[in-house]
Amino acid sequence: METFKYIKPTSLNEAIEALQKYDNAFVLAGGTDLLVKMKYRTIRPDCIVDIKAIPGINAFEFNQGWRFGTLITVRDIEVSSTLEQKMPFLVQAAKALGSISIRNRATLGGNLCNASPCANFGAMFLALNARVKIVSHKGIREQSLQDFFIGPSETVMRKGELLTEIIVPKDESKSEGVFLKFSVGKSNDLGLVNIAIALQRDTGKNHCKKISIAMGAVAPIPMRASRAEAILTHNPLTPELIASAAKAAADEASPISDHRASADYRRHLVQVLVTKGIKSLCNA
Repeated sequence: METFKYIKPTSLNEAIEALQKYDNAFVLAGGTDLLVKMKYRTIRPDCIVDIKAIPGINAFEFNQGWRFGTLITVRDIEVSSTLEQKMPFLVQAAKALGSISIRNRATLGGNLCNASPCANFGAMFLALNARVKIVSHKGIREQSLQDFFIGPSETVMRKGELLTEIIVPKDESKSEGVFLKFSVGKSNDLGLVNIAIALQRDTGKNHCKKISIAMGAVAPIPMRASRAEAILTHNPLTPELIASAAKAAADEASPISDHRASADYRRHLVQVLVTKGIKSLCNA
């Protein structure tokens, strides 16, 4: 039987000390990914640091931008009347993640730190130009989410560091948005492709002032469709331009072929979902 040290700190300092002390320490937040990896022995922890008793990292607020604590559960986002009114696309992303039992446990910070290419919030927060706050014994640093992911299950997080907050810039609070996922089986299955779009229009017009298009499950990490964004920015959202941007997004994607879908099919899905997402925002 595998043995490991279990620590449940009540402060950030205690958590950071434990993460720094042990060579093979893992953070336990919701545990929906960690416990599966332990069960199948893809990881063998020396220490589990359970951060659920640390205060101040399990809420969200608007303070010069949206600030989300790492321990907020997916269910917290799903049922929030505030977010339903202000950022309904985040609620869309939450509802599309797993079953309700998973959403009750899974945390926002865990979803990002697990660094799955198909993570719902990886794409959605990438489209919102989010940053993450990371603490360690050296202090606090902020990292753009664009540079946070470096590979499947890999981030820029170093030994002894803990992600505590996800920050959406104030300007992004003006965005309309949409999250779309296509899966083969049940709606709670992993997405073959995820698309997240954040759009700012000139008042009263279908004219794009600014747009972000993020794609999940089409590359080793969640990625932005920068060429597609450039086609639409500062231009009218005509059917022709939308079709051109959707095609560009599909061309930018670099998916793999596996037992669930071919790379060509995933590119086709990108084109379909980007078109659908932008048109849904135009008609909102």
